[in-house]
Amino acid sequence: MKFYTEVIVKEAANKISHKDGIMLNGSCFTENIGNKFVCGGFETSINPFGILYNPVSICESLNRICTLEYMKEEDLVNVDGFWKSCSHHGSFRSENKEELLMMTNDGIRKNHDFLANAGVVILTLGTAWIYTLKESNRVLGNCHKLNSNLIRRSILTVEQVKENLCKTLDMVRRLNPKIRFIITISPIRHWKEGYRDNMLSKSTLHLGVEAFCKCTASDYFPSYEIVMDQLRDYRFYAEDMLHPNQTAVDYIWDVFSETYISRESIALANDFQRLFAMKQHRAFNPESEGYRNHLRKTETFEKELYERREKMHA
Repeated sequence: MKFYTEVIVKEAANKISHKDGIMLNGSCFTENIGNKFVCGGFETSINPFGILYNPVSICESLNRICTLEYMKEEDLVNVDGFWKSCSHHGSFRSENKEELLMMTNDGIRKNHDFLANAGVVILTLGTAWIYTLKESNRVLGNCHKLNSNLIRRSILTVEQVKENLCKTLDMVRRLNPKIRFIITISPIRHWKEGYRDNMLSKSTLHLGVEAFCKCTASDYFPSYEIVMDQLRDYRFYAEDMLHPNQTAVDYIWDVFSETYISRESIALANDFQRLFAMKQHRAFNPESEGYRNHLRKTETFEKELYERREKMHA
């Protein structure tokens, strides 16, 4: 007898391998899964505009990358002496606006080249609630702690969620016709929105994503359902009781891997994770012969793994 509700995920016909560049955009849950790809030796770009939560901002980041639409001075706001981008996470900031523009536009340029050759885009939507500048009607990627008199809070419609995703898919495929989209909804509750508004938000995202996937044949991965239904126990949550803990993230990664990643690449990713652990080792005596042997083994193993990865590109 099973004492839990299992979420059955159908195995994908077309598998991801190490020859596929992976771009991940969206909420902080994106960072959890993205770091798994990085540690597994995949060529990965995680949140080029920083952590974003709503579909409008997530899609805008990809649209700008696709078309090389660079940030301009009018795209910036000054908050407490720091310049911040309306389209980026608050971690993109500088006291010098020219420096901020250079930083953000360099990211757009680099990620344009990455996206043009990538195999997969994974989007994680966090909320359907958006913050808009009243003066310009500009949707903010982050409210940046602006004065509440300057911004308006509203919720997207199901159609708006679908339309933003469809427009972005079209733009990305003009740049890279072979790209594949995988959409997921963050299992993290946005409790600051209130329990009712959080539920309305997640429901809107689910309906919008369902409509998008049906009309574009894009993939939906049920990370939300896995956490809400299969891992519905506080032992799978961090101390804030909202974010999935490492055990939950590891489990979701295992399900994702079994669903989407080829057997050969799963084996290679596991070896890359071993390499990562080997590199984290710190010796009590760095001059000892044992530690020198460890460094030689690590170097040889690393070379072997990169050779195996290169063969997949051939």
